[in-house]
Formats: sequence, structure tokens, C-alpha cells
Amino acid sequence: MSRIRFFAAIIVALIGGLVTTSAATSAATAAADRTSRYRIAMIVYRGCEDACRGFHDYLAARKIPADVEILDAATDRRRLLDHIARVRRDKPDLLVTWGTTVSLEALGPFDAVDPARHIVDTAAVFMIVSNPVESRLVPNLQSSGRNVTGTRYLVPVETQLKAARSYLPFSRLAVIYNPLEENSRLTVASLRRLAATEDFTLIERQVGLRDGAPDPASIAPLMAGIRKAGAQLLYQPPDTFLHIQRDMLTAAATAMRIPVLAAAEAPVLNSQALMGVVNRYYTVGQLTAAQAEKILIGKVAPRDIPIMAPRNFSFLVNMRVARELQRYPPMKVLRFAEVVQVGK
Repeated sequence: MSRIRFFAAIIVALIGGLVTTSAATSAATAAADRTSRYRIAMIVYRGCEDACRGFHDYLAARKIPADVEILDAATDRRRLLDHIARVRRDKPDLLVTWGTTVSLEALGPFDAVDPARHIVDTAAVFMIVSNPVESRLVPNLQSSGRNVTGTRYLVPVETQLKAARSYLPFSRLAVIYNPLEENSRLTVASLRRLAATEDFTLIERQVGLRDGAPDPASIAPLMAGIRKAGAQLLYQPPDTFLHIQRDMLTAAATAMRIPVLAAAEAPVLNSQALMGVVNRYYTVGQLTAAQAEKILIGKVAPRDIPIMAPRNFSFLVNMRVARELQRYPPMKVLRFAEVVQVGK
């Protein structure tokens, strides 16, 4: 028995040594990888905002050695195409795309990728994409099936409406949207489906076009029209044009005593939307950086990384607007809502 124990002890020691050596080798390899700086190109559509800052801050907190070059399209499609051509030429270690428009233009729909036009050789992570499946960026949320992964930021529309109804019951919901923007069209399609099952009437109005572009001057008459139609709540969908015009849109609605439910945080935090059921851009940016870390440091193929969303959303309430409209949130909402602009 003593010989058996002796040899068993030797075997255990050898196995332990191998495990220790293997772990040390893996750690050394990871450390070696971190000594060289990764090159990350980030194509954004309207400057470096909170998601962009969240991405940067995560990399800094995790001490990931990376240089991030911001390529801002500034809502200009020609500039966007120039940035895509540059990434195709320079071949950075990772591409980050911001928004549905940028992501589809740079990466293409999953079932219609053109290697002569889209970026296929560089690992890519998308963020601030409202509906990655519906927009055909990916076939499902488990795998893109290609050199791409990403994050979701839009809280499901059904969840938004249920949360809004806990604050303000409604039976007539209005939406003003830009017919040229994919995000808006997809969201309105979701609202139509929900109207049939969630017992409300949907009042749809498209932003007017001028010279082929959405016209800000059309917002005021559209607002008058939805008030006349008896709208009890206005939904502001994820839409670049309406985001840029959020002050005009929400001010016009508030002046006509129509509360606004926003799909993103900025109309609540910086304009006059009453409430928003949202995933914070900053949090989405951090989550996107975590996806990037899996690719750069973990050496995981993007196709093997599921598309992720933040675990918890925020229910934002603009109390200044609530006071102006005299529509105060009930206590059950205040227990979990995040109240902003108190006293302003």
C-alpha cells in the first residue's frame, strides 16, 4: 500500500505541476498579447457620444492596450463611404460600428454581403443597433454566422409600452417617424402588431420630405394633427433625424399637452420627453467593449459570441415635464423609476 501511495503522490505532483505550468503559460501568453497595442477603428454617425465614451472607459478600466480611432460620418453618407474604404484599406485589429445605418453600410446584411463593398476581413462589433435581426444584420441573436458580433440597445417595444401604461394608461398612441430610416420603419411595424394585441389605436404620421430629405418644418403641423386625432401619448422611435430634432419635437408635444415616451435617453435627459424606458448608451458602450475584449484578448471568433443586451433597463421620468403637464408618476412607478431634472 505504501508503494501505491508513493506513486500516487508522484502522479498527483506531476499533474499539479503540469496544470500550474499550463496556467502560467496561458497567463504569460495573455500578458504578452497585452504588450502590443491593438488598433481599433470606430465608425460613428454623429460624433463620439455616451456609448463611445463607455467603450473607451471600459478599455481603460480593464487596461486593454488599444488605440481607438474615431471616424465620424457626421450624418454624411459620402463621408461614411470614405471611412469604410479606409477601414478596408488599413485593416485594423477590430472595427466598431455605431448605429444601424453605419453597420449595414459597413458590414452588409448577413444574406447579401458583397466582399467588393463590405468589410469582411476585419473582426467587427456593432452597437446602438435597434433591431439587428429585423434589419438583417444577423440571422439570429445566437450567432451572426460571420466575422461579426455586437450588442442591442433598444428595450423591446412591448416592454416599453407596458411600463408606460403603469404611469399613464392610454388607448390612443401616436407615432411620428422618418420613412427614410430603417429603425423607424421597423419600430412602426412593431407598433402596428402590438396595437392589435394590446388594445390601443395607433395614430401614424410620417415626417414630410423636402428635396429627398426629412423636413423639420413638417413637425409642428404633424403635432397639431395628432392632437386633433385624440392622441394621449406620443412615441418617439429610435431615429437619427428625430434625435437631432428632439428639442423641437418634444417641445411641440409638451406645448400641446401630449406626453412623450422616448425609445432613447437623450429626449428625456436633455429635452422635454416625459419618460423613456431605455438602455443607457454608456452601459451599451461598456458591454460592446466587453465583446471586443473577448475577440482581442480572449481570441474568440466573433461568430461564436452571441449578440448581447444590458441585463437591466432604466425607466426615466422627467419631473420638470411631469409638473408642467401635471401628470405626476404614481408611487408604484416612483419606487423603481429614475427621476431626472428635479427642480429645473
